[in-house]
Amino acid sequence: MLIAIDTSTDWTGIALFDGTQMLAEQVWKGKHYQSVELVPAIQRMFSKANLSPNQLTGVGVATGPGSFTGLRIGMSVAKGIALAQKLPIVGIPSLDILSSAQPGLRRPMIAMIELGRGRFAWMRYTYKNRAWQAENGLQLDDAKAIAQTIKSPIYVVGDLNTETRQILGRKWKTTQLAPASLCVRRPAVLAELAWQKIKAGEADDPATLSPIYVHTLSNVPNV
Repeated sequence: MLIAIDTSTDWTGIALFDGTQMLAEQVWKGKHYQSVELVPAIQRMFSKANLSPNQLTGVGVATGPGSFTGLRIGMSVAKGIALAQKLPIVGIPSLDILSSAQPGLRRPMIAMIELGRGRFAWMRYTYKNRAWQAENGLQLDDAKAIAQTIKSPIYVVGDLNTETRQILGRKWKTTQLAPASLCVRRPAVLAELAWQKIKAGEADDPATLSPIYVHTLSNVPNV
């Protein structure tokens, strides 16, 4: 059984997966409380599912990009579980979690995560071989700058609040905005991706696994 933990942004997600079905999943939004909410939430999830942490065989964690503090909290808890019980751990980029939950389309996709102060981390994907695959590297821009890159039909998913939807929606002839239900990162998706990697023998080294922090990107604006 694998536990999945995603604290990339204000949205926090946890799930339990046995390789066949999801045994538990919880997603909630809150500001700056992950340090006190995450561990109790995990304990309650095990209790409600009538399961024990001793039954775990692996750990999956979202690596970002996202909130600096949130990523540190999620990574610390995930590594703590993995090291304490000597379990394999896998890190999955947060945009890959988001993109993997989307339907297959002929048009390309932009997946984006809000970082605060009007900034978004985003990537373009294309659907090939029954999976969304990244076209280019991670970028950091505001919604208007992202909109200016749209020159042909595209699907956009992610942290799309009212203002962002209005900005991107002006490209109505070329842009298809994902419904709100598909814009939430699902820890269940993270769990499946991590499970596949562990089964393929692609677990990460807990000592070197680290979050994707936006200050390491070359196009971070000075704000």
